Amino acid sequence: MSQEQNRPKPIKYNSATEMPYCDLSQATMEWNQTGTWRYLRPSYVERTPSCQAACPTSNDIEKWIKLFEKGEIEAAWGAATIENPFPAIMGRVCFHPCMDGCNRGELGGSVNINMLERALGDAVGEKLPVATPFFEKSGKSVAIIGSGPAGLACAYHLTRLGHKVTVFEREKKAGGMLRYGIPAYRLSKDVLDREIERLSRMGVEFKLDSGVRDATKMQELKQDYNAVFVAIGAQKSRPLGIPDEKTTGVMSGLDFLRSFETGRKHNIGNRVLVIGGGNTAVDAARTAKRLGAEVTILYRRSRAEMPASEEEIQAAEDEGVRIEMLIAPKRVIVKSGHAAGLECQRMELGEPDESGRRRPVPVEGSEITFESTTILSAIGEQIETNIIPSSLRFDNGALVTKSCGQTEWNSVFAGGDIIEQPRTVVDALCAGKKSSIAIDCLLHGDNLDKVLDKIQIGDTEYVSMARYLQHRTGNSPILSTNSETELLNEIVRFEDLNAAYFTKSSPNESPTLPVKDRLNGKSFEEVHTSPSEELRNDELSRCFHCGRCTECDNCFIYCPDVAIAKKQSGFDIDLYYCKGCGVCSFECPRAAMKMSEEPTEL
Repeated sequence: MSQEQNRPKPIKYNSATEMPYCDLSQATMEWNQTGTWRYLRPSYVERTPSCQAACPTSNDIEKWIKLFEKGEIEAAWGAATIENPFPAIMGRVCFHPCMDGCNRGELGGSVNINMLERALGDAVGEKLPVATPFFEKSGKSVAIIGSGPAGLACAYHLTRLGHKVTVFEREKKAGGMLRYGIPAYRLSKDVLDREIERLSRMGVEFKLDSGVRDATKMQELKQDYNAVFVAIGAQKSRPLGIPDEKTTGVMSGLDFLRSFETGRKHNIGNRVLVIGGGNTAVDAARTAKRLGAEVTILYRRSRAEMPASEEEIQAAEDEGVRIEMLIAPKRVIVKSGHAAGLECQRMELGEPDESGRRRPVPVEGSEITFESTTILSAIGEQIETNIIPSSLRFDNGALVTKSCGQTEWNSVFAGGDIIEQPRTVVDALCAGKKSSIAIDCLLHGDNLDKVLDKIQIGDTEYVSMARYLQHRTGNSPILSTNSETELLNEIVRFEDLNAAYFTKSSPNESPTLPVKDRLNGKSFEEVHTSPSEELRNDELSRCFHCGRCTECDNCFIYCPDVAIAKKQSGFDIDLYYCKGCGVCSFECPRAAMKMSEEPTEL
């Protein structure tokens, strides 16, 4: 029998009178309160997006992206700066761990959050508003030693928390490594100056050219202020440990970078060797390239072990920097009292060391020589310990601290590169914020350990200033929907989403200055440029808004009992009619609903 013959024949009715009888109710069915069947109850929740959980500053990225997408620029900037004081800076220099956590990465590629953060900072531009204080003036004062990213972040948050802050900086300008360690082609100093000027307008006092140079001065500050935050960074370059490394023509990568901001000029010649594989090494190499030199980076491990950002490494190669892997220096070659090259040895990788990276092992008889006019050493930085009182301990080159940077002197805290943590700008901002919260707890007599339980992001070590404000005031600046939404400290992963409602798309790349322009007349102009409004808006639309209700109406549309009603903002669930089928929660694209067991009451 053919398939055509197998098909049932359609029934055709010529009029309504030929149709069979069926029962219809002309009265309301409201008497049938199906909510009595329910053993599970739906509710609206707000969870933590995975991008926020991956950011050391716990930046509420989803919230400001939503506001930015609506065109509410100042509100978006205000939402971002609760956690991260400097969107314009971080949109330029952050290595964006948030993008590694972005769930959109599972469906075409992560949202280019770094580009959007820069776009937000640039959209506000020179009209930076003064951040509103969270509380009235406390009458308490805090001294901050060092004006790098950790010190600036701590000053910002403490000022918003109501305390008087004085920053002591040994240089003639504030900014620390943001000014003296990051080249202008990555961070325009005009942008940095705007942010520091904004802190001054907030009430932060900067005492420049008056750094703390010995332990006695720190002890005086401890007596004069209610609390002290130490953020002196790691300013000394680690020695190479090879013969003739103090010869003329050998200098540290940090000193080389610092020279541009302090006005010192160096004749580096036409052939530069850079020793190291971190971000300082790459920055020094790209700067030397802009001065017209042939530049070679020598690194003792393989590319996979290089601690520098892959993005920066690739940019250096695009600009013509040569990278030689598995090469370690043995001695400086000296001619007429000046460094003329390096004798090096090839290496091979052995077993992992304490850092988790495979240990470089010399290959016997594999010596190789490189000629040079200047050698830049960038194998790591050390802390100047002479200003730290001897009663405060160091371990493995870092100041020992307890929770949130508190030292053995309870009123003295520390953060940034001086403590054991990743040496990045975003981690420094994280340390500054954590210590600001700890100092605020100390000054108010609050139990820090109990507070941390309330403000930590999921199972991370990161903390939320918004949650701390909720702890202090009882009001939540976090919830995106309405007061009936429950805030859960749960991180939304891709598998929690209903991916059927999202389409695959590729991220927009950040616009950049062409390589030929970087090395020809525009050497120190910013490599990355701000995106066009069209590009920005297209990227904003790619955000999943994980864990947050966007009022997509799926719950309202799919409810079989019509038990969900739309409000001006959000939805109401009529529990007299909701029978707990869970369709609303299942069809929610963003994991912004949950099903809970019905409470049992006797």
